[in-house]
Amino acid sequence: SHCIIHSDKGKHRYAVLEGLSNYPISVSWDASPGGESAGEIEVFPKNHAIPFSKMLTFYRQEPFSIRAKYVGNIPYPDREIGTWTIKDIRPSAEGKPQKVKVKVRVNLHGIMTISSASLYEAKESVETESVEEPVQKEAQLNQQNSTEQQQSEAGTPMDTNTDAAPEVGSGSSWTKKLSAWFSGEGDKEKKKKQSVKSVELPIQSITNGFSQVELNQFTEQEFKMIASDKQEKERADARNAFEEYVYELRNKVSSEDELALYMLESNRDALVKQLDDMENWLYEDGEDCNKQVYIDKLAHLKSIGEPVQTRKVESELRPVVIEDFAKSLQLCGKELDLIRSNDAKYAHLTDEDVSKVDQAFKSSYQWLEQTRAKSSNAPKHLAPPITVAQIRQEKSNFENTVNSVLNKPPPKAPSPPKEDKNAGDQQKNSQEQSSEQNTQQNSEKQEENMEWSPTN
Repeated sequence: SHCIIHSDKGKHRYAVLEGLSNYPISVSWDASPGGESAGEIEVFPKNHAIPFSKMLTFYRQEPFSIRAKYVGNIPYPDREIGTWTIKDIRPSAEGKPQKVKVKVRVNLHGIMTISSASLYEAKESVETESVEEPVQKEAQLNQQNSTEQQQSEAGTPMDTNTDAAPEVGSGSSWTKKLSAWFSGEGDKEKKKKQSVKSVELPIQSITNGFSQVELNQFTEQEFKMIASDKQEKERADARNAFEEYVYELRNKVSSEDELALYMLESNRDALVKQLDDMENWLYEDGEDCNKQVYIDKLAHLKSIGEPVQTRKVESELRPVVIEDFAKSLQLCGKELDLIRSNDAKYAHLTDEDVSKVDQAFKSSYQWLEQTRAKSSNAPKHLAPPITVAQIRQEKSNFENTVNSVLNKPPPKAPSPPKEDKNAGDQQKNSQEQSSEQNTQQNSEKQEENMEWSPTN
């Protein structure tokens, strides 16, 4: 496992935590009919780093077993760790032993096991080589030689050996290959290539602990127990929820401070008797029922109890929301008085705006008075004629209509006209040009007078 060590400089360094084996472990194996002798080796000496894996190589043609045990002084009465049988080993096609690699591993907790075994099968595959390629190469070589000879005749300095010729009858001679190609014999040459295939081998273990099959069975059994516990918890939660609602509803319908006034006496007595019967059923036949049974009975009880609870909430909240609506109407009436007294705040409103506010006020006021009368005469054990949600919606509609008129801002006063900046600049430029012309004319006049003045 890895951990992070925080240094004082705020940087992180990664460290690997390793353990040490407390006791040396050796493995042994029997001789094979193929000639491999028996042997024993200490694979993990004392204080060897763990977790660690080592690979052992054997040459076998049939299944064999590997035994592991502790060596040296150990505090255990039994030194044997276990026996692992490597299965499905077969000889090669020639009947010879094949290479088998076995991985021996000790995990971080010091538990030794044979983690894997692989058989390496060597197979020879035949590849064919066409003679067309050597023919093409020889043709290219002849073309190159003729080009070089032409260059030599043209005066290019070259060292050529025109007497050299390929050896006739040689196995690599191109003439032999060319002849074989034209005659249709030996179109392809065979070439052998060796490939190695790795095959995972099954391992049967016999140890003091449980086998992998037993561990899988126990794991499956554990998952079944977890699912059973979850199902039992859900069943118990459903039963407790039903039991709590039985007690809660019976106490409330029996108290005048809670729900007793919102039910007829006959209905209340019948409900209390039904709740008593359900309590007795819970501790008798209903002790170990399915979860869905409790859910269905709870839903039936809530269909009776929740309407009664709703009538109580409506009866308590209705006066509050009616009073809030009345306050909103009162504020609107004061604003109408200001409008009738020609207050400057509403001088910008038109007659249509004032009529809209006045009609909304009268309509909502009449509706609220009717609601008061209906609510005061309605019996508590029946559903309310006007709900709290309806009163709040009516109040919201009224306020939206009135505020859209009363909060209308007055029109803005017209702004003074802006001076034309371009016209002012043109006027200023014309004045400057006129002044410059006058100055120039005066100067010319003075020069003329000076030039033509009489001399004494």
